[in-house]
Parts: sequence; structure tokens; C-alpha cells
Amino acid sequence: MRKLLLVGIAAFALLAGGAIAGDYHTGASLNCAECHVMHYSQTHGYNSDGSGITTPLGGSGPYHFLLRNEINALCLSCHDNQTYAPDVLAANGGNVPTNGRQAGALNRDNTAPYYDATGHTLGSTDAAPGGTWSNADGLNCINCHQQHGYGGSVAVGNNPYRNLLYSAGGTAGPGVSYSVGTNVLTTDVFETSAGYGGDHYDIQNVAFNEPDETASAYGAWCQGCHTNFHGSSADANMRNTTAATQEEWYRHPTADAQIGFVGGGHSNLGVYSAHAYRVHVMSPTGDWGTWGTAWTGAPADLTPSCMSCHKAHGNQNAFGIIWATGAANWGENGDGTTYKDLCGQCHVQG
Repeated sequence: MRKLLLVGIAAFALLAGGAIAGDYHTGASLNCAECHVMHYSQTHGYNSDGSGITTPLGGSGPYHFLLRNEINALCLSCHDNQTYAPDVLAANGGNVPTNGRQAGALNRDNTAPYYDATGHTLGSTDAAPGGTWSNADGLNCINCHQQHGYGGSVAVGNNPYRNLLYSAGGTAGPGVSYSVGTNVLTTDVFETSAGYGGDHYDIQNVAFNEPDETASAYGAWCQGCHTNFHGSSADANMRNTTAATQEEWYRHPTADAQIGFVGGGHSNLGVYSAHAYRVHVMSPTGDWGTWGTAWTGAPADLTPSCMSCHKAHGNQNAFGIIWATGAANWGENGDGTTYKDLCGQCHVQG
């Protein structure tokens, strides 16, 4: 029998040829044999002569649900240091855009420069910071993503952004909707181009709408696990709700606090807009200025949320923080040398 081969480009031509964001592992691109095996005994491909490239079987099977390997190892067989699928783990290799991955990189094994403290740690049994959710078997990819995708139209949000679950941490939610190519302001995320090639996951290709100026769908999704860290000015976990409007925040707002709204020693829209390379914020009008150019006449309705300061997966900085000065193209980790560079994107103290 022919020796089982590693997954190769030929087996995933559809992905390399233009399947995007949450549009793979769903519909026509939901290819059962990429992840499942009937009898845990496969030693050749699916062609009649035994040829064809298949995903390798793990060494400790058979596995639940006819999987080829345990969950994280199976996902990483494609999503770690390969050229045909987005690379989501640690070291920059495989399919990593020039300007970094929008979600950054997961970590495991507490290995430099992606220590456990730098973001989401695969296999961790710890409770999520700010909440109580944990996985006794260890954090895995499908705690956040729907491995089979969703049906329906992207434009109306039935297929959430990047196959994210509708609910994280067991908390029901509407998911994070997105539009591609043509912005739909009622969706939460806008991918500016469907044909961005290897840079489809580049930070320049993703922007964030604000359909509801009192809320953040992105923040509400993260709140499913990181409960106390998210909310608006109306939430007692976020600010002293008996104080003056938008004053006395306990935690950095993730919704309804527009940059420069309060003034004084708080955030400053002029400081933010003066930067040529700004961190991502939500915009209800779909206006984010021009990347690489100071923003003259920036609207007064721009709102920071989780993605403004953190990479969803993590990066090489503690807490996945983006150390971005705003003076240079900041990529995945930021261009700065300290977390204060990020604070200086919006704040004037110091």
C-alpha cells in the first residue's frame, strides 16, 4: 500500500484559488475527506489507482466523530506553515500576509517569541480572563470557529465572519456579520477585496463598521468568554453609571465611546487622525480615511473596540497588544517598542 502523503496544494486548489474568509469549509468547499476518515485505516488516496493527496492520520486514533486527528492537530495540519491555507500559529511562515494577519497568531508550548502570555493558548485549561469559561480538555479551534461553516448569504450575516460561532463561551449571540468587496453598513466587518490573494488576511484588507452606535458585535462576541471586559457606558461592569455621561470608566470601553467625545484628559480625535497608520476603529459611515496618510476632517463618530488594541489570536506582545506608533506600517505586532505607543494613538497624557 502506498505510504500516506502529507496534505498538499493539489488537495486544496479551491482554497488557494480564491475561497475567502468564512467561505471555506462551507457549501461547495466543505470537503468531508479533508477532516474525516471512515475506518481510521487509510493508506492511499481516493483515485482509482490509489493516488491522490490526503490529510495524514494521527497516531493515537481512532478519534471521535471519525476525525483524522485530534482537533487542534487536525486544524493545524493545514493552518500551520502551509502555503495553501492561512497560517494561524506562532512563527511567521506559510501563508502570512506581508502586513500581518488580521487575527494574529495563536500560541502553544510557551515557546519564544510566542509565550503563553501573548494571546490565546491552544490546549489551555485556564478560565478566560475576565470570565469563568474554560475547556477542561484544553482550548481548541472549534471553541471559536464553526468547522462546517454556515449556509445563507454573507450580505445578510447568515454566514458569520471567518466561520466564527454564533455564540462564544456558550453565550447566545447574533454572530459577527461581514460583507466583501462592496460595503454593507449593516454588517459588522468589511473586507475591502475578495481578490486580495495571499494578502487577503492583511490588516489593510479589513475594516470595521458600526451598525449600532451603542454596541459592538465584535465586542459582544468576545464577551461570551471574557465577560467583564466588555460593554458600553450603560453597563455597571464598565463605568460608574451614576456619574456624568461617559465619565468614570472602570474598564476601557468597547462600545459607544467615540474618540474625543469627552475631551480634556481623555481620548483626542485630533491625535488619532494625525497618525498616518491608525489602529482599527468602528465607523458607522464606512469612512476610515486613507491608510498611510494623516486624516484631515475625520468624522466624530469613530469608536474603538477589542480589535483596536488586541489581535484576536495573539501576537508576540503580552496580551496580543498591538504596539503601534501610528508613524509606520505596523503589521502584526506593531512598529513600536512599548505598549504606550498604542495608548498614544488616541490619548495625550505623557
